[in-house]
Amino acid sequence: MKTLQASWIAFAAAAVLLAVGVAGAQEPRAARTPDGRPDLSGIWRAATSRYETDLTGGNSRVVLQPWAAALYQERRASRGKGRPSERCLPHGVPAMMLTRAYPWKIVQTPGIVIILFHESLHFRQIFTDGRPFPADPAPGWLGYTLGRWDGDTLVADTIGQTEQTWLDESGHPHSEALRVIERFRRRGADAMDVEIAIDDPKAYAKPWTVTVRFERVRDAELGEDVCAIQPAAAGR
Repeated sequence: MKTLQASWIAFAAAAVLLAVGVAGAQEPRAARTPDGRPDLSGIWRAATSRYETDLTGGNSRVVLQPWAAALYQERRASRGKGRPSERCLPHGVPAMMLTRAYPWKIVQTPGIVIILFHESLHFRQIFTDGRPFPADPAPGWLGYTLGRWDGDTLVADTIGQTEQTWLDESGHPHSEALRVIERFRRRGADAMDVEIAIDDPKAYAKPWTVTVRFERVRDAELGEDVCAIQPAAAGR
């Protein structure tokens, strides 16, 4: 009886060790930089196209101000006609990262995190050197972004985006008062979650948040994708 009981204990212990080993093999640890920060470097893409189409993810609690709701319905009715990308203009933040077909690359250094985009060779700077926002930043397509570390999470705070950008392909609008706060957090060697908070009192009744999963693209490099507007054929 004691021999049988000992055998069951040994079997259970082996099963636990095997489960731990398998779990560890499935979720390798993410790398860290020499200063101990999570290393976000690499090529990433959205794990799904869902948020590219609708950043709200279908959340009915996202309430637009009347003018913004009317503009959004107009854009939906025209099936997104006139979106910035039709004119080779940047998508803006956060839409620039949501197109699954166009991955992007993070280059992380102690004082700045740079995001290089495959689409139209655009780039974005996240300053982590402790500087303040400019007193009156000129509106830009990707805005002005400051970053800081909150434990293992990179917090990126963006202001100063031109209202010509759309939050997603379906046409959610914003004003120049838009503030986007992103929280980048590695979930393993090949997964990263970015919590995106949208705060724009001129366009939305209250701030709202969505979390988007990104996956690492291994053994790849960014190519060139140059957008060019084709002139109308002569005589047409």
